[in-house]
Amino acid sequence: MKQITVTLLVLFLFFLFIPTQINAQFGGIGIGDIQNVQVDDLTDDQLMNFYRQMRAQGFTIEEVGNIARARGMPSSQVSRLTSRLNRLATGRDRDSDAAARTTTRSTDMAELQFEPTTQLEDELLISELRRLVMERNEQDLVRELDLIIEEGFPVFGARLFAGTSQSFEPSINIPTPIDYIFGPDDEVRIDIWGAAEREYRVTVDPDGNIRIPNIGPIRIGGLEYGEARERILRNLQRGYSGINLENPQSGNTFVDVSLGNVRSINVSMIGEVRQPGTYTVSSLATVFNMLYAAGGPNRSGSWRNVQIIRGDTVIREFDLYDLIVHANQSDNIRLKDQDIIRIPPYKNRVRLNGEVKRPGIFEMKDGETLADLIQFTGGFSENAYKERIVLHRTTNIQRSISDVRWPEGGDIELRNGDEIEIKEIVDRYENRVRIEGAVYREGDYELTDGMMLTDLLDKAEGVKQHAYLERGIIVRSRDNLMLESVPFSVIDIIEGHADDIPLRRDDLVRISSIFDMQEMMTVRVAGAVNSPDRFEFLEGMSLEDAIFLADGLRDRAAAYRVEVARRVIDDEVRTKVNQVAEVFQFEIDENYQFRGSDREFQLQPFDMVFVRTKPNYQEQLTVRIEGEVEYPGEYVLEKRDARLTDLIAQAGGLSQYAFPEGASMQRILEVTTDQVQRDGFDDRTALLAGLNLENVDLDRFETVNDTTYTPVGIRLGDAISRPYGNNDLRLQEGDVIRVPRQLQTVRVEGGVLSPVTMRFVPGRGLQGYIDAAGGTTDRGQRHRAYVVYANGEVDRVRSFLRIRSNPSVEAGATIIVPEKPVGQQLSPQETIALTTSILNTTILMFTVIDRLRD
Repeated sequence: MKQITVTLLVLFLFFLFIPTQINAQFGGIGIGDIQNVQVDDLTDDQLMNFYRQMRAQGFTIEEVGNIARARGMPSSQVSRLTSRLNRLATGRDRDSDAAARTTTRSTDMAELQFEPTTQLEDELLISELRRLVMERNEQDLVRELDLIIEEGFPVFGARLFAGTSQSFEPSINIPTPIDYIFGPDDEVRIDIWGAAEREYRVTVDPDGNIRIPNIGPIRIGGLEYGEARERILRNLQRGYSGINLENPQSGNTFVDVSLGNVRSINVSMIGEVRQPGTYTVSSLATVFNMLYAAGGPNRSGSWRNVQIIRGDTVIREFDLYDLIVHANQSDNIRLKDQDIIRIPPYKNRVRLNGEVKRPGIFEMKDGETLADLIQFTGGFSENAYKERIVLHRTTNIQRSISDVRWPEGGDIELRNGDEIEIKEIVDRYENRVRIEGAVYREGDYELTDGMMLTDLLDKAEGVKQHAYLERGIIVRSRDNLMLESVPFSVIDIIEGHADDIPLRRDDLVRISSIFDMQEMMTVRVAGAVNSPDRFEFLEGMSLEDAIFLADGLRDRAAAYRVEVARRVIDDEVRTKVNQVAEVFQFEIDENYQFRGSDREFQLQPFDMVFVRTKPNYQEQLTVRIEGEVEYPGEYVLEKRDARLTDLIAQAGGLSQYAFPEGASMQRILEVTTDQVQRDGFDDRTALLAGLNLENVDLDRFETVNDTTYTPVGIRLGDAISRPYGNNDLRLQEGDVIRVPRQLQTVRVEGGVLSPVTMRFVPGRGLQGYIDAAGGTTDRGQRHRAYVVYANGEVDRVRSFLRIRSNPSVEAGATIIVPEKPVGQQLSPQETIALTTSILNTTILMFTVIDRLRD
């Protein structure tokens, strides 16, 4: 017991000592000497302590990376540091033994970085995606989805920085800006023409001077373009007397001063920006150029208060909404070397969803109102309901809701977290009636005061000739929204024999056609015609007309036997009778003319016309024979009951190299693509499986040109020796017979160690061939092996009283050893659960036995 206590004490001191050492080791490293840190040597706990330290001092991960880079830490180390801090912040690289602590911390961080999505945000997402789909802008749609998945629903303006094809780099192919300030490394172009011609390309040196031969140094560093140009011209006037500064046109020498290659400047991006860092850009770059280069503000960054810091002073605050909404670039100033652009966190954000042109999340300044927000959205949509704008607001204690009317409520100041919803107008009409059916102009009409049913019929330009005049219906909504039917006589209303009916809002007047009131009457033509089909019945339709509509008779038609089957309808009989149809027979002569009055036989609705086929008419039936016959190829069967031996005789007999015992036959299985689609199967294999073919290997079916063949086992040698016997099979259309040469191999496959094709050895048994293939695998089932012979027949291992009888093996055969199905492997958790269950059951059994003994 004492030894165990000592061991536990040592372990306790060890685990107490280790964190102390880690904290002590990292305690001497702060933000000020971060450049000395070797990131790969830091443990997760050390990095967590540093992370807590930097959060307590108000630094973000991006700002820490900028500080480390500025203090001389190599870029590779900075990248590793920010990467590990980001993973640590989201809790993705913590050990499993600290899962509970990490889950709490990572959840908090997630709440800081990504605000939880609400139902309103979901509606915003649907609205935005619907707009992108309507515009068919697939690239913007993909970028929008990527941004939403990564950070949540974007703030208004974020799409401006989401593109990859645009470029907002400053253009250098422009006239020299009048406010451009020259600095070191700027190139100045001086062109002189007139009485003297000369061109100078000089560069501003670090002291701010340019040097022109024979003129001397001219200091232009820090001067705007206008001041620098005037100073250069005054100095040039000493060497070129023809230059007149007061009146340039009166002189004989002219000068043009312009900016050549511009210098590069360094500008730092800090704060809530997507890609913070120091950028080397053209001296023509503006604030917006830098924002675009850095990817714009991140999820927490402000769009309304971008600060430009020069030295220690904030010289300008840039509002991106001024540029996006109003195209105002007054604060989009040109930057100088060592300028800093800082994006602070946002202060106020509101969400707006509903019937506006640009719904979304917007950043608002203090004092901005609902009217300003509507202006940012581009205004109301055409379906906006302005009488009630719903404002959801969070107070210090709970949430509140307000109903705002427009434009009276436009001066309401908005606060952080406000949610505004603008609903759609009600989808109903205040003065609409509708008429449909057998009238000349169906549709919606204006309901005027005192409008009657006859007024609506007049506006619809009356009823059509085939209108059913005995009855019409008005479908009307009651006050409780239940529908009622108001019947009327169309003819009585039109002729004034019935009282006119006043109409109400949303009344639907329906006038049916006489054709709508009866079953569609048809005549069917089938059999040996060119276009068998079902045709619409026509009054006075004759049998000859029906044959004509079916495009005449086919070659196989038995013109002397045309039948018409007619329904037996007797309205007087009210019980079932035996006769249900009456059949008429007709005959057509050699010119396809009906004899006598038959041609004028009048058809009735639902008659069925059948043109029979000649009894002895048969299209040619073709089969194919391949391999070792004298004349292989395609043949037409001469008799209906043609057999294998008949085909061999047509093909000139077997060649001297033929191996009749290995001959095989393929027969068409009537499975086509049309049948697969018609029966609703996904593919041909699914249809074959649905045929209930037991013990059939579906892989043995062969498909050629959309026709599926199935093997048929034949014994050609026996058929030739005994013609018209049981083995001399009758042939069918499309049969393919293959007669191979003498086969000398045997194939072994399936559950054997080495599937192989080997030499046929007369007298070797089935088990000998399996052993020659290395024997069976662990899952191979030797006792269930079977042999597929070259002619397509199959035989298997049989067993009686545990005495096995193996099938014989012939040349060209394939031996297949089936495999046991792969059992499902239990996971460690399932194994533990099963073992625990067995142990509990065993303990329970012993307990019961002990109690029974007692």
